[in-house]
Amino acid sequence: MGPFIEEGMTVLDLGCGPGFFTLDMAQMVGTSGHVIAADLQDGMLQIIGSKIRGTEVADRVTLHKCDEHGISLSETVDFVLAFYMVHEIPDQQGLFAELATILKPNGRVLVVEPPFHVSKKAFETTVTTANEVGLTDLGRPRIFPNKVVLLGKALH
Repeated sequence: MGPFIEEGMTVLDLGCGPGFFTLDMAQMVGTSGHVIAADLQDGMLQIIGSKIRGTEVADRVTLHKCDEHGISLSETVDFVLAFYMVHEIPDQQGLFAELATILKPNGRVLVVEPPFHVSKKAFETTVTTANEVGLTDLGRPRIFPNKVVLLGKALH
């Protein structure tokens, strides 16, 4: 994620789980940046809360509980990491439409899906769905062995 995240960014760790990437991203954004760790499960947010409590990154991380109908985030972000979670969302069109509204104009979404659980066809359907709501396929970074796409807002 190094080339995607810069100091000062606001980053959304969507479906953060127990925070596998949250703390590293909080280091990457530096003291002027911010990470929003978002998950549907309170238990996962509690795990991250206990990991960051008392650390130098504690004030850079906000824990956000999504609701069953969406992310429900009021601020805009520069970067979204959606790691191994998009295939879990029944309404992918709704997810990508909401991401398009919270993404800053030059913002990016990195979708990483598991190699064996998500078929090539299913992944391409996901990318098409994202394109239909205004997120453009900016490339396929290699994060072996996963299925990966970098998305950005379509320029008008």
